[in-house]
Amino acid sequence: MATTRHPTTPRVTPGLELGIGSVAVVVLTIMLASAPLPLGMAGLAIATIVGAVLIPDWRYSLGLAVITYFLFVGFIAGDMGVLSWRGHDALWQFVAFGLAYIAGLVLRWLMHTPPPD
Repeated sequence: MATTRHPTTPRVTPGLELGIGSVAVVVLTIMLASAPLPLGMAGLAIATIVGAVLIPDWRYSLGLAVITYFLFVGFIAGDMGVLSWRGHDALWQFVAFGLAYIAGLVLRWLMHTPPPD
């Protein structure tokens, strides 16, 4: 007798998805470390959107967004792992990552909403 998976059962545990996403974000951060600041911010903001779309549990996707933001502040905007807040720049960067996370949630909602009858 074959077992069937209930439609609401997650395909894998969200913790594994968070771990895989964290490794991917660290690799992306290493790749973008020598890039100009706007390119690094765009790359990690896109990673935040992708994480929010692919991880079904919002708490884990928010965790990945926070990890991504701190990696950006520490290694791309800051000096080699030093978390430094630079006034209005840090505020705008925080807002940009927040908007990227919200855009990812909206995109996930649009992708998984059933079409109207």
